[in-house]
Amino acid sequence: MVLKAVSIVVPAQFLKLILSLGLQILIARMLLPDGRGVYGICIATSTVLLVATFFGNEFGIRYLLVRKRITSAQAFRYLVLTATLAFMITLALAWALIYFDIWLAERVTWAQLAIASGLAFSQLVTTQINVFMTISGRYLSASVLAVAEEALKLGAMVALLVAFPSVEMALGGAILGNLVVATFSSVRYKFYRKDYRALRLRDLVFIYRYGLRSLWLNLSNLSNAHMGTLALSGLMSNERLGIYNLAFALIAKVQVFPDALNRVLVPASMTNRDSDSRFQMVRISVTGLLVFSLLVVPVLGFWSKPIITLLFGIEYVDSGPIAFILFVGFAFKIIGKPLEAHFNEVVGRPTLVAGIQFFSMTMMIALTYFGAVSHGLIGAAIGSATAIALGGFALFLAYARSSGRSLLSPINFASLLGRVRQIAARIR
Repeated sequence: MVLKAVSIVVPAQFLKLILSLGLQILIARMLLPDGRGVYGICIATSTVLLVATFFGNEFGIRYLLVRKRITSAQAFRYLVLTATLAFMITLALAWALIYFDIWLAERVTWAQLAIASGLAFSQLVTTQINVFMTISGRYLSASVLAVAEEALKLGAMVALLVAFPSVEMALGGAILGNLVVATFSSVRYKFYRKDYRALRLRDLVFIYRYGLRSLWLNLSNLSNAHMGTLALSGLMSNERLGIYNLAFALIAKVQVFPDALNRVLVPASMTNRDSDSRFQMVRISVTGLLVFSLLVVPVLGFWSKPIITLLFGIEYVDSGPIAFILFVGFAFKIIGKPLEAHFNEVVGRPTLVAGIQFFSMTMMIALTYFGAVSHGLIGAAIGSATAIALGGFALFLAYARSSGRSLLSPINFASLLGRVRQIAARIR
């Protein structure tokens, strides 16, 4: 059952990644580095504001859903209610930033931030609906809709950007794709049902308490890809910022693979109470992600510049070495994703992960900023990669300490992979 789910989810995420790459190519070529920089600032600012006001509520909702304390319809209602409240506060904060000239008012407009906030809201809702479907066992449907979401975004952006090449149209096209998929999913799979008993005060209290404990984890997961942009926005021109932001956005997208894997393994871990089987599931996941990372590193090391130039144009050639450096750091985060899910959703210890991610996020802001001051874009990339790697390494240490087992010791890949069928049979 687990292997079948993985065989559905992972290929779908690969297709989604290809379509997402098409989106990035379209935005980069239509807006050029200067417009790409403004686009990055809008996305970064709105996402951080929404995450800061939404807390980590989705983890609380998923915690209740995995333990079958709420239904998928209830989870959807709690998601929409808490996300809508966060969205309204985000709009107010974004207006204040521009009106009182607190944050880059000379580089972005209120309209751009408002549309970007709408994109952050719609992306949050659409992503969590997909997670709910995966948790409930609808792997194929969730995978198809995830791919359809990116395809709709790409189609809408092509139509809008060709006619009106602007930051607003790029943001608006992404919103249209999200809205179509979210509406279809909620109606087709009956997330939106007329059940007025679905909302319970004790559930909301639990969700917000759990969300507050997960706040820094959420800030890290959803915003670390943007913290570098925020740290550099006061130092660099829109053009240089666009070059850095493109590289970071591309590398951050690779996280879709471990995230998809976690959506399958978390429910499987919850149904299996045997600690040895849980350990083996984590170990196999880490091994697979390690192999994936080791395959990607030499590809980017040798061919990052030609690949970036071919896809995005000569204007972005400097993004090549930045992407390579960033991936080296992100590899630690990618490999550590199963541990993050283990602490946050399986054993219910979000505070531990939140502390590690808060440390990583703080280090990212500081090291990216000072790296940029001393060595420009390359220094910024080294600083960001170092901070991300430290966060991933800390997760391994925390897991070893809490479980008494180390995942950092040399792994016998042949024997480990040979046990995959045996482990899968035990957790069915």
